[in-house]
Amino acid sequence: MTDARDDEEKTRRRAVRWACISLVAFSALTALALAAFFKSSESPWRLASFIATVSALGALVTCVLVFRAPSRKTVGAGIGVMLFSLLRALPGSWSSSTYALVAITAVLLIPLVHAVIILPRSTR
Repeated sequence: MTDARDDEEKTRRRAVRWACISLVAFSALTALALAAFFKSSESPWRLASFIATVSALGALVTCVLVFRAPSRKTVGAGIGVMLFSLLRALPGSWSSSTYALVAITAVLLIPLVHAVIILPRSTR
């Protein structure tokens, strides 16, 4: 009986670890894209850059929350931050980089969705 519980706990810890890695990777890639945008643009402060800045910082904050207090709610907050970042891709301004943004975000969302499935429901 304890072996099954230990396996479940290992699975939960692994899911939380991968969710945190995904959030850090998302934040790093967003910050890198933001730096490249600032270097190439004459007027970099637009709505898209503000959303990217908030998303990068939000991903780091939710990573700490997920690591310190893993629950479906904290992982859901991470998913919300990543989905919020997709507001940068406004309709009508789609290019190849926009498709890459959506694809990378979708791939980085997979560990978070997996963690939501693996983590137990709150008893409250």
